[in-house]
Amino acid sequence: MPSCALLVGDEGGPRGLQLLGETLGLGLENAPAQRRQLVDVTARRAGRGTVANQSLPLRLRQHGVERAGARIDASGGPQFGRVNSGGYDFLQDGEVVLTFDDGPLRPYTRAVLKALDRQCTKATFFMVGRMAVADPEMVREVASHGHTVAAHTWSHAKLQGLAPDKAKDEIELGFSAVARALQGPIAPFFRFPYLRPTPEAMGYLKNRNIASVTIDVDSRDFRTRDGDAVKRTVLAQLAGARKGILLFHDIQPSTAQALEGILGELKQRGFKVVHLVPKTTATTLPEYDAQADRLIAHRSLAAAKGPLASRALTWSQTGAGSDGEVLPRAQPTTATPGAESQPTGATKASNKEPAVPWYKWLMP
Repeated sequence: MPSCALLVGDEGGPRGLQLLGETLGLGLENAPAQRRQLVDVTARRAGRGTVANQSLPLRLRQHGVERAGARIDASGGPQFGRVNSGGYDFLQDGEVVLTFDDGPLRPYTRAVLKALDRQCTKATFFMVGRMAVADPEMVREVASHGHTVAAHTWSHAKLQGLAPDKAKDEIELGFSAVARALQGPIAPFFRFPYLRPTPEAMGYLKNRNIASVTIDVDSRDFRTRDGDAVKRTVLAQLAGARKGILLFHDIQPSTAQALEGILGELKQRGFKVVHLVPKTTATTLPEYDAQADRLIAHRSLAAAKGPLASRALTWSQTGAGSDGEVLPRAQPTTATPGAESQPTGATKASNKEPAVPWYKWLMP
């Protein structure tokens, strides 16, 4: 990783500077101290959780995109993102959060990590449990670069179609699988597959003190292998929004190709990247931890017989609208027949049991 010089500018006075590391369990034990500094920003309480103040008093300026650290309190299960009701919009004009879903997938996740390193920029990775189980070393590699690791269910199932107990299984096994693969606690942050929350699941997350993170800008990287197309999509949306939580997928070759150019352009246009870091870590449940341990042990035996191939992943987008995942304020659309067709032999995400196959591997 490059050496990232740190310049601290006092913009209103720091409210305390905290060193990340073993206390947060995010795999940063070996990171240089200057790269583990985090602004403990002023927070405001609004009934459902604590969020960063609109003013981030201390900026971390490094070689690349200027970034600020925002420590997030997930108590009470707040929702983050610009949504009509119950959500927190904590970003100022010109500030963005980088998030990556569905991984890890070694060839593309590593390319994403390299692009982030070159800009000394941090992001949040919402990992699918099954993907984490398939490659625990990659989970640990993401965390070792100082990024925040969070959960995105066990199998990317659409929770809207699940009974409450099955939705709980998806959520809890997702957290346990990612945490056990990391060999340490992860952030209490969750993203709904297809950006489709349910009242029952939202209530469950609140009781478990897990924050849900939605998006404001969709890269739509799953629709193309062209990195330039992804770059144009992101920058066009930001031209209007001027801030927001950005969605990418580190399983997509288009994002792996586009990211460094996007970060460079963000810097050129004066955007600042805000890194979300949890105040506390997620608490997993023992029964799901045990299940995750068995799954990791099983995958380790399988990997010894046949190492992971280079591959890309395509989720079923059926029922998710013509653009796949749904933006928080998007109006429902009627799918055009054939507009969401899958590659030959693709398997739709299952809403029945996590054990049902849910993915399609494609050679890049």
